[in-house]
Amino acid sequence: MSKNLKRYYQAWELRQKGKKLKEIAQIMGLKSIEWPRCMILHIDGKIKYNRPKSKELLELAKKYKKI
Repeated sequence: MSKNLKRYYQAWELRQKGKKLKEIAQIMGLKSIEWPRCMILHIDGKIKYNRPKSKELLELAKKYKKI
């Protein structure tokens, strides 16, 4: 998996664990909460609209019962 997608999955997983956007930005070393918000929306869209999923995304979605 590419480094970029790992960060998207990390942001999404932290959000599923109940972290706030500001906390996610601090954990990931980002200055703004807009990047985590975009990352989370991107992954939610992939799950919601049932686009081709990677094994990692399928495992995360099952873990948090989003499929």
